[in-house]
Amino acid sequence: MEGFLIISITGLFSFITGLMLLKRENRLFDNSKFTIAKVVKYYEYESVEDNTTFKQTMYTMAVEYTLMDGTLIHAREQSGSSGKKYPVGTEIEILYSGEKPDMFIVKGDHSRKVAFIGMIIFGILLMALSVYVAFNN
Repeated sequence: MEGFLIISITGLFSFITGLMLLKRENRLFDNSKFTIAKVVKYYEYESVEDNTTFKQTMYTMAVEYTLMDGTLIHAREQSGSSGKKYPVGTEIEILYSGEKPDMFIVKGDHSRKVAFIGMIIFGILLMALSVYVAFNN
């Protein structure tokens, strides 16, 4: 019974969190603006898994771009990656948030939305599993 409760709560938490993050992402980029940004730097950090000695170097891209009103923005990407996506100095197409202009996504990159949808699906599957287990015991 305790396992059923843990699976149910984990599934519900994953579902609600994924839904809230996806809704926020859609709101932030609903009225996004297109521009060209220049990759200016990568911030490097180490990702360490709990209770292990496994370390992985992660990178967060920083870009500069100009808003329609002429304001220069220096912003970091919202997610990190295990490799440098573009060489420093490369110009890339981005969409920046009309609500928070320092938040941007690379044009055509849907990885954040895919991750949030994955969380929602994972939550639904865990909740379905807990209902299945509850009715078959």
